[in-house]
Amino acid sequence: MFSLLLDTSSALVSTLSIVAIVVLAIFAGVSLVASIWKYVLAARYVKFNKHQVSNGLTGAQTAEQLLKGLGIDDVRVVKCNFFSALFLGNSYSPFAKKIRLRKNIYNNSSLTAVALATQKVALAKMDKDGDKKIKTRSVLMTMGYFAPFAVLPLFLIGVLIDILAMNNLGLFTIIFTAIAVVWYLAAFIVVILNIPIEKKACNKAIEFIEKINLLNSEEIEDAKLLYQTYITSYVLDFVNQLLYYIWRILKLIIRLIPKK
Repeated sequence: MFSLLLDTSSALVSTLSIVAIVVLAIFAGVSLVASIWKYVLAARYVKFNKHQVSNGLTGAQTAEQLLKGLGIDDVRVVKCNFFSALFLGNSYSPFAKKIRLRKNIYNNSSLTAVALATQKVALAKMDKDGDKKIKTRSVLMTMGYFAPFAVLPLFLIGVLIDILAMNNLGLFTIIFTAIAVVWYLAAFIVVILNIPIEKKACNKAIEFIEKINLLNSEEIEDAKLLYQTYITSYVLDFVNQLLYYIWRILKLIIRLIPKK
């Protein structure tokens, strides 16, 4: 019986090794395709950034006119400072009642500037209409922005407490590392929750553009392609993060598999 258990265990280890190697190979292939597609999307953004819209409006002017037309008078359009550009980017805050636009969007009359400004106004309109997901999303995204920067400090805090309190590495290192991992996973989940909200805002933005003839027919088609590119980028970010976690887990499994 003991011999049979050993044989079964050995077969399981071999199977796990093969599965891990195959999945890692798939991971490498998918990651390569995702990287190439991200490059294609980046090229599209460059193209749309060079395309000056026929109405001559900047991103800031577009957002302000749309807000006024929609009767949203409690939301301000502001240009990002260094820190908000770094951590928040082009965004809408339901708590601060601000649409933040990066300098290249705020002052630019490109198709990208007008389309992204319109999409942020769509988020403000969704908030005004009582979409509770907007506020939840804002809180989660704010937490998510800082997750990658919190992993190392939390780990070091745990190590420091262990050294000072117990003179060894132990309980607090594990606890604070676990907090960092959970925080990072929460940031990953935010990406999943954000995709349908951003897509809904893009669809509303197209409705606004068509309703008030903000862009001509050719520019509207380009705006639709830009929004598709925008959402695809979100999906690719989700895929890349998912693959990263799978890769880390598989590396851990391979290390734990006993060597013959």
